[in-house]
Amino acid sequence: MTVTPAHEIPLGIRRKAIAVHEAGHALVAILLKRDVTEAMLHPPDGLSGETRFASTESLPLDLTLEADRRRVADAIVVLMAGQAAEAEYWRRHALLYSPKVTSHRTDAAEVHALKSGLALSPEQDALFTGYCIEKAKKLVLQDPAQAAIQEMAMRLSETMSLLRAEMNEIMARHRVALRK
Repeated sequence: MTVTPAHEIPLGIRRKAIAVHEAGHALVAILLKRDVTEAMLHPPDGLSGETRFASTESLPLDLTLEADRRRVADAIVVLMAGQAAEAEYWRRHALLYSPKVTSHRTDAAEVHALKSGLALSPEQDALFTGYCIEKAKKLVLQDPAQAAIQEMAMRLSETMSLLRAEMNEIMARHRVALRK
């Protein structure tokens, strides 16, 4: 398969891909009860973005505790959700474009840093990574989540910023269930 150079993909299509990526992060973070405040695209073109969280005190993790290991796993699932959402977006555009996606480098570096504290063997790392990827996909690829991600991404690509209240409203409209 030939890779489509970025300059041959319209700016709006590329911006929407980044918006979908950020919407994936935000939606899954909300489902995992993280305190998301905003998703945004960076000016001038919106070809990079971030999902912001309420500032919280940085508490040291004790990775011998199951609750702290679960927090690390959830953080990794949130990071992988952006990639899962964006991969689905590009899959839907596969007849027109086959881009070299570079929007995951920062997420991959954060995942690596988070996993480094877990002291996993290569086999454990593969299983853990597979678990996180599957959990992210399960949350992102369900029909209500896809509909919410698409609406969130559309608004985000138009306005460059989406606040938590707007995300909550979109998720409620599409009946994306919050975990109890």
